[in-house]
Amino acid sequence: MKRIFCLYTGGTIGCTDSPNGLTPQQGILIKPIDELAQLHIPSVKIEYSEYPVALDSSAMTPEHWRQIAQDIAERMDQFDGFIVLHGTDTMAWTGAALHWQLAHLAKPVILTGAQRPWVHNGSDGPANFQLALQAASSEQGGVQLAFGGLVLPAYCVKKLDADADTAYGAPNAPLAAPSNSHQPFTLHALNADRAILALKLYPGCETAIAAMINSQAWHGIVIESYGSGNLPQHPALITALAQQARGGTIIINCTQCIAGEVRQGLYAAGDIFNTLGAWPAGRRSVEAAGTWLYTHLGRQAPEVLRQQWQSVASL
Repeated sequence: MKRIFCLYTGGTIGCTDSPNGLTPQQGILIKPIDELAQLHIPSVKIEYSEYPVALDSSAMTPEHWRQIAQDIAERMDQFDGFIVLHGTDTMAWTGAALHWQLAHLAKPVILTGAQRPWVHNGSDGPANFQLALQAASSEQGGVQLAFGGLVLPAYCVKKLDADADTAYGAPNAPLAAPSNSHQPFTLHALNADRAILALKLYPGCETAIAAMINSQAWHGIVIESYGSGNLPQHPALITALAQQARGGTIIINCTQCIAGEVRQGLYAAGDIFNTLGAWPAGRRSVEAAGTWLYTHLGRQAPEVLRQQWQSVASL
């Protein structure tokens, strides 16, 4: 009999109605989850756990990502698979953060949630949980997201629809999943105190974004640039980025596009990133890049980190 650890962090799947709108609640999923598991996969034993406060995922922080990874790592030898019940707003961020922290993972860690509360008629929660339970009971190791009939690599996931049951996709996922190494499982706990800034360009943003960049010394900056990796040639913005780069800040250049690749320097408008020493993200998302920085900064010398990121970006 396989043992599955199920951790409820909050989110729509466990919400109930309140005067202020849907609110995550504790305790309401234990019975229906147990009943569903006994009906569909009776050979699986689930241990269910909840955090003291059920969070709307819009309130998730890097410290929560670190705690979730720690709680999974502490139980790695006791269970065959893991399910994390999570809100849909930031599930892609948490999935990427867990992917980087849970290194050489031979067991499945599956994130899932719902677009409508389990207690509502017509909820997608039961189907998503059943899919997650099947994935968590499999032999496929790694962090994945099970949602809307799809099981996707968590570090490539994007939320594409605010309403539909098929809310997630992985349009930039590699054709072949990275193979799990035979190295022993390792927890690389992220550093939630790292000063990481994620920015999305928009026409007319240059002065405001430059002020934000200049507001403090950052350990890492992730810029969602235009198209293939282009940046407006605005003196204040470029000066702000150059000053951070001279101070040792790592700058990663991601595309705003849902699919496609950063080809830094293909256009003259993108060559400034090369001058700044920015790292192109390839097909990796802002979620993947931001959480990678939280997990990796400070662990190796900058040049070693650059080589490691190039391996990630080339997938």
